[in-house]
Amino acid sequence: MRHNHENTRDVDQFYNEGYVHKSILWREIVDIIGCSRKKGEGLLVDCTIGEGGHSEILLNVFGSLKIRGFERDSSILERAQSRLSSYGDRIELINDNFSQIAEYFQDGEKPDYILYDFGISSYHFEVSKKGFSFAGDEPLDMRLDSDGVTAAYVVNNYPERELERIIMEYGEENWARRIAKVIGDRRKSEPVETTGQLASIVLAAIPKKFHVKNIHPATRVFQALRIEVNRELAAIEEGLEGGFSVLNEDGVIMAISFHSLEDRIVKNYFRRLKKGCSCKKDPRECQCRHSSYAEILTKKPLSPDDDEISWNNRSRSAKLRAAVKTGRS
Repeated sequence: MRHNHENTRDVDQFYNEGYVHKSILWREIVDIIGCSRKKGEGLLVDCTIGEGGHSEILLNVFGSLKIRGFERDSSILERAQSRLSSYGDRIELINDNFSQIAEYFQDGEKPDYILYDFGISSYHFEVSKKGFSFAGDEPLDMRLDSDGVTAAYVVNNYPERELERIIMEYGEENWARRIAKVIGDRRKSEPVETTGQLASIVLAAIPKKFHVKNIHPATRVFQALRIEVNRELAAIEEGLEGGFSVLNEDGVIMAISFHSLEDRIVKNYFRRLKKGCSCKKDPRECQCRHSSYAEILTKKPLSPDDDEISWNNRSRSAKLRAAVKTGRS
C-alpha cells in the first residue's frame, strides 16, 4: 500500500527508547482517516490505547482531532496519561474494557472514527510480570485487569477436557489433547504456578520433531490461556457491535487483529454490516432484508510493509480491516 498522506512523518520521531509499544500499521490508519469525509477532524475512540502509541501519532498528524481512549490495565493507562499529557483536553482516558464503549456515548458527542488494536502491548510481555511471556519465570496471572480468574487457576482447576477445548479452540493447537493430559498429570503432584513450569510441560508434551523452527512450542498454549482469562473474543464481538452502534454517519471503524480467530470475527462482522444483517444468525438462516449498513474499505486486510516488519517484528502477523458507516444504518 502506498502512503501518500501529506502529514505522514518519519516513524522514528514518535517512539521513545525502551519497551514502548510500537504502533502497528499507523501509516495505513493515517491514510484511511485522511481520506475519510471529515479528513481527520472530529472525535476518534482508541479502544485499546495501551501506552498511547497510535493516539500520539494521530494527535500529531491531525491537529483538530480529539481522542477518547479505553484501557483495561490501570498501570499501563498511567503510562499513556504521562505520554499524552501535553495534548491537554484533546485526549480523554477511560479505565474500562472497550466492550463497554456504547455506555459512554449515550448522550452528547459521538465518535467519527473507532480504532481497535487487539494486540497485547510490549509492556505486558516485557514489564508487567503477569506471565504473558515464557521468556522468564513469572507467576501465571495473565489478567489485563484485576477481575476474574488467573491463568494459574485455569491450568490447575479446569477439567482436562475443558483445557483441551480451550487450547484447541483458542490456540488452534493440534496437540491440545496431549498437552491437557500432561498438565493433568503434573498438577496432581504439584500445582503449576509459573510460566517456566507451564512452558516445560508443553515442551515435554509435544515431540521434538514436531517443534516449529523459531516458534516456541508453548506460544499457542499461552495465547489460548490469555484469551480465556480475559474473555478476549467475547470482548471483541461486544466492542465491535457497541462501537458501530454509536458511530456517526459516515464514520470509519478500523480493527487490527493478530491471529485468525480475531480476524475472522472482524471479517464476518463487516460482511454482516455490508449485507444489512442484524440477526447474528448463520448466513443460510438469515432473514434480514435491510439495506447495507456499511461499505467495506479494505477488500482484503492490509498487512505491514516489509520496512515496518524489519523494525517491528511483532507486526508480521497484523491485519487491518476498515469500513465506513452508511447513512442507511
